[in-house]
Amino acid sequence: MIQRILHSRGFVAAVLAMGAGAFLYYTHPFPEDQLFLLVISIRAPHAFLSFKYLYNTVLFTTPYIAFSTLLSGVYIFALKIRRRISPGRLPRYADPGKRDALFLVVGEVHNPRKPVPAEAPRWLTIPERGLFTGIAIFGAIGTGKTSCCMYPFAEQVLAYKAAEKDKRIGGLILEVKGDFCHKVKDILDRHGRSEDYIEVSLDSEYRYNPLQSDLDAYELAYSIAALLNNLFGRGKEPFWQQAYTNLVNFLILLHKVAYDYVTLFDVYLCAISPPTLEARIAEAEEILMGRHYVAIKPDVYGARTADLVGLGFIHDPKEDRYLAPATAQLRETLQIKGIASESKTVLNPAQADSDKLEKLEAIKRWYNDDWSRIEPKLRTSIVEGISVFLSLFDSNPRVKKIFCPKKECYDPAKNINNMYGKPLPSFSWLIENGKVCALNFPIGMNPGIAKALGIMMKLDFERAVLNRVPKIEAHPEQYFRQVLFLCDEYQHFATVGESDPTGDEKFFSLSRQPKCIPIIATQSMSSLKSALPGDTWRTLLQTFRTKIFLALSDDFSARTAAELCGREDQLKVSYNLSESGHDARVSLLTGKAVSQKANITASKSYNTQSDYRFDMKTFTELRNAQSVIVAYDGFNPMPPMFCYLKPYYNDPNKSYFRQVADGEL
Repeated sequence: MIQRILHSRGFVAAVLAMGAGAFLYYTHPFPEDQLFLLVISIRAPHAFLSFKYLYNTVLFTTPYIAFSTLLSGVYIFALKIRRRISPGRLPRYADPGKRDALFLVVGEVHNPRKPVPAEAPRWLTIPERGLFTGIAIFGAIGTGKTSCCMYPFAEQVLAYKAAEKDKRIGGLILEVKGDFCHKVKDILDRHGRSEDYIEVSLDSEYRYNPLQSDLDAYELAYSIAALLNNLFGRGKEPFWQQAYTNLVNFLILLHKVAYDYVTLFDVYLCAISPPTLEARIAEAEEILMGRHYVAIKPDVYGARTADLVGLGFIHDPKEDRYLAPATAQLRETLQIKGIASESKTVLNPAQADSDKLEKLEAIKRWYNDDWSRIEPKLRTSIVEGISVFLSLFDSNPRVKKIFCPKKECYDPAKNINNMYGKPLPSFSWLIENGKVCALNFPIGMNPGIAKALGIMMKLDFERAVLNRVPKIEAHPEQYFRQVLFLCDEYQHFATVGESDPTGDEKFFSLSRQPKCIPIIATQSMSSLKSALPGDTWRTLLQTFRTKIFLALSDDFSARTAAELCGREDQLKVSYNLSESGHDARVSLLTGKAVSQKANITASKSYNTQSDYRFDMKTFTELRNAQSVIVAYDGFNPMPPMFCYLKPYYNDPNKSYFRQVADGEL
């Protein structure tokens, strides 16, 4: 109130002057009955009237000057006192479970350019179309990335349409600490979605085979080779990646042809053991082209003819045996009757699957004309390049059990009551059914395995999401639920493809159409830069249109954040003091120049300069739950602004500044 009065001091002084003038006009009227003035009125009437009008005018102007001077003095004095603004009441925070539309409340906005409260704060919200363009969160250790961003954001997205099973949002959760998954489970429990939580860990009932998918062998091999590049770095010589891809491709193809199933352990075993590889090729040939029989010698058949009649045995002159198609029931019958028998396989290419047979021939050509002709030393180097990764699934029995399950695990007839573990459904099924899959494998247990599993699961998820695009385009009338990708400490799982067709930067650039909501958090841009080759971190960073900067502790990240927020023309004030003297002379006492007459001149000038909207100092001095945000609503970018985040453990309807005053932050 006082500030408003002081800012309108001219008008207030005029009103007060009118009141004081009216009071003086009636209490101290012009003394026209004085003798001297009577004489003037008779001899010079015009002069008398001028005196009278001047007197009445001064009755009003003098108070105006007095009041104006007084209010100006108060205004100048008040400038030295910092105004204390009480933060206004925020609009009511919308319950995530009751929202009709999907949007994300990031935090509260007061003064967008200064970290001070405002009398009319507002919420910073990102609508659904803006969420599909990605959100990246940057903040040093202990700045509140998880508590102020990841937890509240996850709850708002996962609580949307929680009561409608056909519209619930599913997705993938990746983290490295081991506690975030439990928070996500609590969120789902609170909103009645307990059955939607699926956790993959060393203690869970689920089994996840990264190679159990509908992708062909080359795509799977290429993914593994790309994973090796991201784990151990890309060499300057492309031969090694090509060799890795070729070897893994044919090993996967061999097992798919022979057994319709392959695990990373199978690939590892055949890669390091040439006898095993040769035996698998021979076994594949036998499985494809051979027919299995139960054989009985003629003398045994003659002695037990009565017991063998009706079992389908026919004499084969070439083999000099009585043969019958091998079945489990026949073997059991012979065992019960105590009749000696043997197994016999007869090759018959005409009975083989032509497609698989052609693939087997390709495998044999590769093995005989390519792999076997490579020098043993070079072949050992190629094997060692992939075994350093694949051996992770052999050295740890628990990891092997969960991520290299037996084939029976995927056979409903043999895996009754999930005796071999419960197979993890495909990500396509998980997405379309609103399931939330979380990888709970803390990186402290084994950094190599944790990173490898997280990346493989992420790549499977990304493929499943992109495969939604043709379906969405083919059925525009159908409702397709949104998909969430949430990754804490993203620098551990980030992958880029550069010239390759895979990579997060390619997925995030296409994730808008399949309705994916990517939300990632990392400690700094330096973390991404150190984890990715070359300048690929820039390509990855530009795919996230909304960027949230909490306190940053390194100069590179702070400088990059300042550059991303942009520059603008700002009015700069400069002061200049100068002193000049006349008749100057040198003092005999001090030896300095002195003068009898001196002038001091002070000047103040204004000029515009292009400067950062938020400088590096701003990003390094942000308090907890305080951030600078560059947001995007799906159509237009919002200008960078201060935004105050809402920790999950505090009341979101209580202003940030009140929480600070009450010691809650």
